Amino acid sequence: MTQQRTFRLAIAGAGQGGKALLDVLLDDSNIEVVAISDSRIDAPALQLAETRAIPICYSVDKLPECDMAINVTGCSEVSKQLRQHFSTDVEIMEGKAAHFFYDQVRKRKNEKEQVERMLAEFEKLNRVGRQLNTSGSLSLMLKLVLHEAMQVTGSQAGTISLYNHSTRALSLHTASGFSEGFETQEPWIIREGGLTERILTERKPFVINDISKSDTFSLNTVLANEGVKALVAVPLTLGGDIVGILYVNDFTPRDYDENQVCILDLLANQAAHAIQKAHLFQAIEQEKEELKSLNEHLESRIMERTADLTKANEELTRANKAKSQFLSNMSHELRTPLTSINGFSEFLLDGFIGPLNEAQSKYLKNINVSGKHLLELINGILDLSKIEAGKMSLKLEKVSVATLFEEIMLVLEGYATKENVTLNLQCDAGLPDIFLDRTKFKQILYNICSNAIKFSPEGGEVTIVVNFDKASFISGEEELYASLSIAVYDQGIGISPEDQKIIFNPFEQVDGSHSRNFEGTGLGLTLTKQLIEMHGGTITVESAVGQGSCFTFTLPVETKRPKAAKSSGIPATGPDLIGEPPLGSSRVRENAPLILVVDDDAHSLEITTLYLSGAGYRVCHARNGDEALNIAIKKRPFLILLDIMMPDKDGWEVLQELKSEAETCDIPVIICSVSENQELGVALGATDYLTKPIDRELLTSKLHNLGKGLHSKHRTMHVLAIDDDENIRELYTATLSAQGYRVHAAANGPDGLRLAEQVEPDVIILDLMMPGMDGFEVTEQLKQHPSTQDIPIIVVTAKELTVAERMRLMGHIEECVSKEAFTQGQLLQEIHYFETLYPYQAGLKDEISGLLNHRYFQIRLGQELSRSKRNDQNLACILVDLDEFARFSECANEGYVHSALRKVGDFFMKNLRGSDIATRHRTDEFAMILTQTELEGALLVTKRLKNLIEAYPFPGEDMLGEHGLTCCASISLFPEDGDTAEKLMQNCHSLIQIAKAKGGNRLAYCHHGEVVIK
Repeated sequence: MTQQRTFRLAIAGAGQGGKALLDVLLDDSNIEVVAISDSRIDAPALQLAETRAIPICYSVDKLPECDMAINVTGCSEVSKQLRQHFSTDVEIMEGKAAHFFYDQVRKRKNEKEQVERMLAEFEKLNRVGRQLNTSGSLSLMLKLVLHEAMQVTGSQAGTISLYNHSTRALSLHTASGFSEGFETQEPWIIREGGLTERILTERKPFVINDISKSDTFSLNTVLANEGVKALVAVPLTLGGDIVGILYVNDFTPRDYDENQVCILDLLANQAAHAIQKAHLFQAIEQEKEELKSLNEHLESRIMERTADLTKANEELTRANKAKSQFLSNMSHELRTPLTSINGFSEFLLDGFIGPLNEAQSKYLKNINVSGKHLLELINGILDLSKIEAGKMSLKLEKVSVATLFEEIMLVLEGYATKENVTLNLQCDAGLPDIFLDRTKFKQILYNICSNAIKFSPEGGEVTIVVNFDKASFISGEEELYASLSIAVYDQGIGISPEDQKIIFNPFEQVDGSHSRNFEGTGLGLTLTKQLIEMHGGTITVESAVGQGSCFTFTLPVETKRPKAAKSSGIPATGPDLIGEPPLGSSRVRENAPLILVVDDDAHSLEITTLYLSGAGYRVCHARNGDEALNIAIKKRPFLILLDIMMPDKDGWEVLQELKSEAETCDIPVIICSVSENQELGVALGATDYLTKPIDRELLTSKLHNLGKGLHSKHRTMHVLAIDDDENIRELYTATLSAQGYRVHAAANGPDGLRLAEQVEPDVIILDLMMPGMDGFEVTEQLKQHPSTQDIPIIVVTAKELTVAERMRLMGHIEECVSKEAFTQGQLLQEIHYFETLYPYQAGLKDEISGLLNHRYFQIRLGQELSRSKRNDQNLACILVDLDEFARFSECANEGYVHSALRKVGDFFMKNLRGSDIATRHRTDEFAMILTQTELEGALLVTKRLKNLIEAYPFPGEDMLGEHGLTCCASISLFPEDGDTAEKLMQNCHSLIQIAKAKGGNRLAYCHHGEVVIK
């Protein structure tokens, strides 16, 4: 393998700029500074260059050959001399370009150091957590915490004191770095107005960088005699109570940075849990001793003590649960900086701020890969926490074993080919369909097989053997269960018997050498074992060092569903019956929007079907939650009407499952409830939510999809980003601005509410977890204000949302209505709203012209008229009818006809303002709604459209004669020409007929009650 060539660089100018550039380049192994030049012998950078053995030149023309020369003198004459001295192959950089190069190298160095520091601190905290978990001695545990606290902050001394609530006294438990006999001091009562009282009252870390300059605090005499000059005090809190205080001390004034204080806070949490754990162990031991001495006493006494022991064990369980919660919270805290690291590195790699050289790209990719690896580790911890907390469940579905393995092999073969490993599958043909959790089964097999491929040598072989035992379980005459056994053989490094005992433990990777040679978090096999056990299965391993390994797991699988429950009494018309239109109504068109109605009441289904079919919609039914989920996936309806009160699985559960499935999460839902539940229904109304770290492509995709349906107030889509993290706000601005969005940023809830009212953006991106006013409160206030209540909101959170919090956000529910007031008019009004919000999904697009269709025009005209009446504003309707289009359709071929319609549609699109609506109204008619427009503005738009159509050389129009394809146009104004949609359009059509009677190619409108023809 050839060694990568270093990048040779020369610097012209040894002043402060040259010195700063040298400082960031010297530790970069891929860049070699071949020389530095300056005419001054006392230039600041020359001494640094001399200490690092970098050649010094006192003239530019003495610089040796290199790949790039950077002029930091600010003198253009020096750049000219550099170009004369070097060949054209040498890149000369100066001015802003040189400053940009310096900024990028410095940022890359800082980001790399930040990632390395975060990884080191994360590993250190996990190591401390594991050691605390295995230790039973409170003294050893607290000494370990104090040692780590002093190391993290570089402090010379420190103490941990425990607090007694009954006596309000502190007692020193552990100390380091002080004089002999310091630890023998007696407990002391909290001094009024002292630092300890402030800590107990305010329950937050306190930092004193120089005690001699502090007007607020004074040291007690003991610490003053020891010579303490600076300290950080962190309370040890548990369940809202303070159990002690962690101090780190220094004997000279110094500064503690924010990161050090944050790590101290995390260590304080670990110390608090260690104290509780020790107390619980002590209580258990004490109870055991008492039980031993009470064996001879009455049974009632034994039962009493047993109850106490049970309570103590419950406390221990809660302590372990608290430890798991701590790990989960710590993982969440790391996601926010990961968003910046991953987002900015991807942003730079994509070239949004200019091209990168090879070295810059390489290091940015290293940063991005490291960030994603850390994210993988965090996600693994969260998955483990979910399983341990019982929050992860199985979703069984019927799958074809053969098809499933085809999908899995397709993914694995690409990885195996990359690693030069042969992959074999041995699976019997004709295996029956089985019921299992498809996603989790894939995860199990991917984890095991990717490990086998990773640890196999080049040219090695991995074999997957699938066995199916159908005789595992038989009930009566019907076989219900069988077992599926999969063995994965590799020819890798093998595992020793000792290591086989620990490989399923979290963060275990056999030994340190393997951790260095092979990537991985050490959580893959742990998760795999947990997922297999969730299925009721087992996993085993057979291996010998140097002879490969075989991992085998066996799952009990269901081959047939149990008999269905008894009938609910609903007529057996099939769950996905398409509703027929009522008698006397026109038939529903085949491409009409499909609406799924979920209700267990047959009468409600019937009346809702009558409403919807009569209005021109297709309807399908579901009578329980499971049917609703299956039909939603199969039919992909435009909208779902969901009843809340249903047996077995109520509407809230159905809603949660609909929104957790990728296939159904984007389908709008209207909740139909007997009594409107404001708290769960429409309290907030967030449109969507994302999790941190933010996926840039997913975010822009959601904004793009929203943009299709939004009636924008601006020519450019405006986005308001509310986040307390400055790096995240900068990431939004950089990423979305590059995609053509106008971005406004707010650092907190009140500023976000103020900007939302001023700007009225098209969409809001909102961080959920913010200090002061959090995202829940911001969303609630946005939905209560008339000018912001209709703005879509995308919630972004690094927090795992509970069901209650998801329901509170209501990103899943687009609307909630009461059955008691559920009239035909209200139902159709709600559905029309969603059709205009998602016109393409609702089938309101004309495929030939590319415009929206006649149905969309009718809906929007009614809405815009209501808005114009409410706000006392003008509105204009324009109707354009192509002259002799019927004859053109007969003479020209279909391709020419469609081309002409598309071109006319293009003319309309290019003459739209942000708030205007254009549609293909009928076969040869096009219509436009111009909001807040009077006659003069409507005439300008209409004349422009007529001129474009008349002047354009449409293919095939020569068949119509000298004038080719022309049009008649008419204008109707609100309120002069009508105050309803019907009157305005009737007036437009009447004017068109008058224009046609005059020979065509005319413009007709009314002015002061008189018809004007031009």
